[in-house]
Amino acid sequence: MLEGFLNELEFVHENFSKTKEGLLEVALSPFEPLFIKDSRGKYISANIEEKDKKELIKTFDEDLLPMFKENKYKKGIDQVNKWKKILEEN
Repeated sequence: MLEGFLNELEFVHENFSKTKEGLLEVALSPFEPLFIKDSRGKYISANIEEKDKKELIKTFDEDLLPMFKENKYKKGIDQVNKWKKILEEN
């Protein structure tokens, strides 16, 4: 009986982890269009003003990265750091 209960808990935990990762991934989606390349091969984000780039980096640093670090969401951390580098270079 205990083994069956533990198996059910493991199943619930796996499903919760997948749901949590999906929700964290959704937090990235509003920013993705800024990092698509246009027909000339330049990122869309290259067209935004410097003050807006700084605000975007601030959002990454103060909102997304802490949330991803707290939840150990490496994929999100890597993606945000990649986007920050793009913003800083363009």
